[in-house]
Amino acid sequence: MVIPFPAGGSIDVIGRAIAQPWSAALGQPIVIDNRGGAGGTLGSELVARASPDGYTILYGNSGPLSIGPNLYKKLGYDLFRDFAPVSQAVTSPFVIFATQSLPANNAAELVAYAKERPNQINYASSGVGSGLHLVGELFQSVTGTKLVHVPFKGISQALPELFAGRVQLAMSTTAGLAPHVRAGRMKGIVSTGRERSPQLPEIPTCLEANLPGLCSGSWHAIVAPAGTPRAIINKLQQTLKATLSNAELRDQLLAREDASAVASTPDDLTKFLRSESTRWAGIIKAVGVKGE
Repeated sequence: MVIPFPAGGSIDVIGRAIAQPWSAALGQPIVIDNRGGAGGTLGSELVARASPDGYTILYGNSGPLSIGPNLYKKLGYDLFRDFAPVSQAVTSPFVIFATQSLPANNAAELVAYAKERPNQINYASSGVGSGLHLVGELFQSVTGTKLVHVPFKGISQALPELFAGRVQLAMSTTAGLAPHVRAGRMKGIVSTGRERSPQLPEIPTCLEANLPGLCSGSWHAIVAPAGTPRAIINKLQQTLKATLSNAELRDQLLAREDASAVASTPDDLTKFLRSESTRWAGIIKAVGVKGE
């Protein structure tokens, strides 16, 4: 199972949490292969070119599966031609985190501070075209601020720069940086979710911060190379559904990773991917971001 981001980030943590019980249900060991880079598109392209035999699958997210295809003019895969959808896995909100040295403790203070310092505040993401990148662009569009985007292969690679204060903000899901918030190394500014996180309940939502235009979310989904036999797709989907139906796992994902388990059919995922592609295409056009 290719995770198209480096180890240590939230997608990696959640993917591994699901892989272990899913492996037992599937009756096959699931080996995690982290292939980070280019907002998740490098690892995704690797799966698109793999043999359609069910032995290589992608655990992807909104970055390579809905944002990248709308951001890059030249991409090594076509979402609807080169992949066979299996199932959605989880949904979770994005969070804007700040270093402790940044003198802003909530969204209003951050907006005021950033407006006084256009293009002087850096924010980290997991790469150009990733969901975390677009959240930063969306924040600037909604608030009228100007930040400097600093892309990394994964958010875990940004930590040394964040702790040193050379990068002041990070866009991430809760799981990625929550341990550092609890340890006092980072602070949460605002969540893009409509409900507070059980993991970091002190972080206000986009609605509470009076930023409804910022409300959005991340999601993870499993796809296989196009041409994978339907019988294999169905087995993958059915065993994943059974895995995600386990109450203990669902509670663990929500409490530890702020991720709500979702198990959909291949047809439902196809419709969802088309809807998300259209939605992010509109956001990309509205904020004027271009792929590098």
